Amino acid sequence: MKRLLLVVGVVLTIGILGTGFVRKGSAENAVHKKSCTGYVVIEVDKGIDCNGDTIRLVKKHGFFEVASAQD
Repeated sequence: MKRLLLVVGVVLTIGILGTGFVRKGSAENAVHKKSCTGYVVIEVDKGIDCNGDTIRLVKKHGFFEVASAQD
């Protein structure tokens, strides 16, 4: 009888502690969106934005700028 109570107590303790860790982990793993600004020039007319997408660049006044839909 003492063994049964000890086993049930250990199982309940592990269950209670286990659920506490799951709640903490899910809150810490929440995805945080950051604002995406800027780009990196990789070639004369190509760049990569902060999302990893390739963008077209044009040279204006000595600097590279993102090409608009009209260019």
